[in-house]
Amino acid sequence: MHDEEPISSFVFSSVGDQQTFHHQWLVDGQLHECSTCYSSIDADEPPSQHWLQCGEEQRPQLSKQQQAVLDIIEARQIETFFICDESAKDKLEHFMAETCARAVPELLRWMFHNGSQRVEFNLACYVNVLDQVHIFQSGTLGVQHHYDIEECVSVIYEMITQRIENYLASSHNVGLDECSITRIRIQVKRMRDDNNESEGSSLDLPLPLQLRHEAASSGSSNTSESELASLRAAYVKHQRECHGYFPSNMRVNLYGLQQCQTTKELYVVPYHISETLQQQPNKNFLILNNIMGQFQRLHELQTPIASSNSSSRSRSQSRSPLQCRRCRTQFKSRSRLQIHQQLRCGQDFSVDSIHPDIIEIYEQCLPISRSVFQYACYGITKPKTVMRKGQFVPIECDWRSKSSVQVQHGPCVVISNSQLSSPCKLS
Repeated sequence: MHDEEPISSFVFSSVGDQQTFHHQWLVDGQLHECSTCYSSIDADEPPSQHWLQCGEEQRPQLSKQQQAVLDIIEARQIETFFICDESAKDKLEHFMAETCARAVPELLRWMFHNGSQRVEFNLACYVNVLDQVHIFQSGTLGVQHHYDIEECVSVIYEMITQRIENYLASSHNVGLDECSITRIRIQVKRMRDDNNESEGSSLDLPLPLQLRHEAASSGSSNTSESELASLRAAYVKHQRECHGYFPSNMRVNLYGLQQCQTTKELYVVPYHISETLQQQPNKNFLILNNIMGQFQRLHELQTPIASSNSSSRSRSQSRSPLQCRRCRTQFKSRSRLQIHQQLRCGQDFSVDSIHPDIIEIYEQCLPISRSVFQYACYGITKPKTVMRKGQFVPIECDWRSKSSVQVQHGPCVVISNSQLSSPCKLS
């Protein structure tokens, strides 16, 4: 842990016949070099070659196996997932932190493939404490841009962890180290555009949250629709045929978005900078692509963006924390405050208790390889059957009142509150 917020810089430098780009940050008086944000090209190359060179590595690609699993998820209309770890007992913070840092964001990134334009999700954690099971559930949060995924999950993780800690202290007089979480449930709803090949639908991709406030404060676009359509066509043509080399008479400045794979910071980089030969300065546009790297639209920027904009933004944020007017919680970034406000300061978070005798059975579930999410993951496809004291009662799948302790590896998942030594098996 650092005592102060890191201050990032995204630097272009030229040495001899080479132009390099690298990311570094200053924290506690020490300068750190990023191991993932580095690129070197010939000095006479356009800046677009930096990002085309490393774009394939950063772009989240699905393997054939992962795509096949996603096709099954779509065909069965799976919207509920369990991530499980039987070995996580007495390691509440570790399992939950690892799952929210890696597994949940990766699952949500999956959901943005195949034409999804928006994803809504909520999390539920099953906390075992003093022979009782409590379900702590977050409110539902909508994610409109894939670059917002990590930050949205991070805010929910912090809020739900705080509520678990407060509840355990007030109701059971215990801390996080005296309970365990072995199950996390994610409910996901995808909003798709079945006509995503049409030009009109691609205009709906919004800016990421980290840039939305800056764009709103800079004013509206003064470019006509016909001019924008011509520029869009020219960009697509030269991007496809010339691989990022644009003609000198293309009198606009184009910028792209990059995300640091280490710190998850989002920053704006030059893509094509044209010389200004007229009295009027060049117009500036931001290139917006979907999660697969496919071009969606151009967003006009009212002012050019300096390559060090992320550095100045981080510095101003670290000095001037933002505060929620309703609950007085402080945040170091405006985007985290916006997410917090979308969640209504946690007013829709809830806690339920589950009877220890309840066992739930989900048939024909979809097991997902551990290599994808690190922990065992199951997609729930059928309404659950609840067994209590020998009685089977079929009910509809109500995600507010599920319990979870034991899972069977296979097409049928048995979720129980009993402390069994091994998963239940059904013939």
